[in-house]
Amino acid sequence: MKIEFVFDIAYPMSYVAFEKLKQHWNQATATKIELLPVQVLPEIPLEGINVYEYLTERYGSKEANRKLEMAKFAAYSEDLTIDIEHMKRMPNSRLAHQAILALDNVFDQYALTQAIFHALFTHGKDISDTAVLKEIIEAMGLDGSKVLRSIQHKEIADKQAEITRYVQSFGQHPTPYYIVDGEIQDESFSTLELKRLLLQAS
Repeated sequence: MKIEFVFDIAYPMSYVAFEKLKQHWNQATATKIELLPVQVLPEIPLEGINVYEYLTERYGSKEANRKLEMAKFAAYSEDLTIDIEHMKRMPNSRLAHQAILALDNVFDQYALTQAIFHALFTHGKDISDTAVLKEIIEAMGLDGSKVLRSIQHKEIADKQAEITRYVQSFGQHPTPYYIVDGEIQDESFSTLELKRLLLQAS
């Protein structure tokens, strides 16, 4: 069984889904779940965007507030601390995604993904800033300079582009989600269904 987790590190619901996944994995199943970080809004400028203004322009202020509150409630339901003020700015996630892909060890990938989520949504760090990202990587005990140099290699950009094309081949779908054996699985966010999938994969 092949399980792929599609997410954008800048999306709070991706953080919630990742933490739910983490609650049920073990050493055996973690190696069978591939992380697929994708930029949902590739047009985001390097300085990021104001999410509240973006949502207000698209849906109106009432719906924008509702979406932010829904994300905050979902986080609380998983015992996660998310500062709603930090949710109002969405950074460009390209560099962070490349840093995750630059790591060969799957457990390092999981650890960095969690660390970036935490830095962004709990502390409001600018994860698009190279110095900030280097600090996050080094706090894990890894060589930040080495990882950032790896990002500059063409193979990382090619890998990121390949993942983006692969995910786009499934058509538009709300992020995050799972792809299980080549099919999108929405019900995987059910705790019982997720547990069942991971048991099957082990």
